[in-house]
Amino acid sequence: MSILTSIKKTIKYSQKHGGFLTKDQLFERLISNKIYKRKEIYKLIKLKVYQVKSKKILEDKIKKATDLAKIIDQKFKDILFLGITGSVAAGYPKKNDDIDIVIITKKNKLWINRLKLRFFIVINKIPHRKFGKKEKKDEFCFNLWLDEKALEIKDKKQNLKNAMDLILIRPLINKNKTYEKFIYINDWAKKWVATGYNDKVKKFINLKVTKSYKNIFDMVINWLVFWPQFWYMKKKMKKEKVNLHQAFFHR
Repeated sequence: MSILTSIKKTIKYSQKHGGFLTKDQLFERLISNKIYKRKEIYKLIKLKVYQVKSKKILEDKIKKATDLAKIIDQKFKDILFLGITGSVAAGYPKKNDDIDIVIITKKNKLWINRLKLRFFIVINKIPHRKFGKKEKKDEFCFNLWLDEKALEIKDKKQNLKNAMDLILIRPLINKNKTYEKFIYINDWAKKWVATGYNDKVKKFINLKVTKSYKNIFDMVINWLVFWPQFWYMKKKMKKEKVNLHQAFFHR
């Protein structure tokens, strides 16, 4: 695929999802398995500096997510990372869009924290997307859960949409360089967005991805808490992928 074809494909992809790109955004999101320099891209395009249709919509949704992240950071010490994905992360949400959230927990802490967070948002009447229901304005959709043992997105989930979502994530909580590790380990994204992926990874200085210790007690608790939640969701599941260390909802 030539660079010009990649540029056209990227613009078409963005417009399909309701967005218009600046030059910097096109560089970041260029759909290609080759790495290009900014000047190579910029000399071939003449894009206006487009603004989000309503900047206030974007700012309001980011503020809501930021406020929630501050609370979660205080009350959930086993959550290492929380980030915004989807249309809000991309920068062009519609008024009635929900707010997609990805969460990464400590090893073997996913299902206990998902259960605790679910009780917390219900008790505090925090708007959130219900399993199997359509999105509603400003609801929080916790559509991706991972623990630090399983940061790699595998198999059929390795596609253009998830590669684009990966490089556009907006981190709100980031402990122990979990965000950097998450991006780094999912290098399959280079098949689709090599330029943007490379631009992010080269900024990760002295990043080390090490194995975490084993804790039998945490493993048992995670296993025990997982199965009731799994069987409760199983009858509603369609394309969802759920296991002890990962949960993909609404994706």
